[in-house]
Amino acid sequence: MATSRLEPLLSQKVFRGASGVNALIALALGVLGTLLGGNPDLRAVHAVLAIVFLGTSLVSALSGMRYGKQSNTKGLALLGFVVFGLGVVQYGLGEMAVTWPHMLLGFLIVLAAGMLFVRSLSQPVVYTGRRAASVSRPDVDPQG
Repeated sequence: MATSRLEPLLSQKVFRGASGVNALIALALGVLGTLLGGNPDLRAVHAVLAIVFLGTSLVSALSGMRYGKQSNTKGLALLGFVVFGLGVVQYGLGEMAVTWPHMLLGFLIVLAAGMLFVRSLSQPVVYTGRRAASVSRPDVDPQG
């Protein structure tokens, strides 16, 4: 079965970059959040990084939506918008100083942002030859 790898699309490059930065910022926010108990001066840095996180998560969600349509990959837009939505709720909880739900949701956001980045690393595969005919026509036996 012959396969070929495509050159990455611009939307995939933007999606990969934005989701990678998003995952790193989420991890940095988690580390800063654990250090806040010993140093309250880090609260301003934590708040600024949270706003940057919201921006990068929106870019990764929108570029994931575009790349998902181009590559026919299901679920990228949904996961991206889930990360963004959780980030908005997380920011609101932080502004209201609701500590425990803020920390638990932060842990889930770090995991979800990491999952989004891992999903951005996959390359689409194009089948050529006999496999391509069976993909387009499921009633044809690919073995002959």
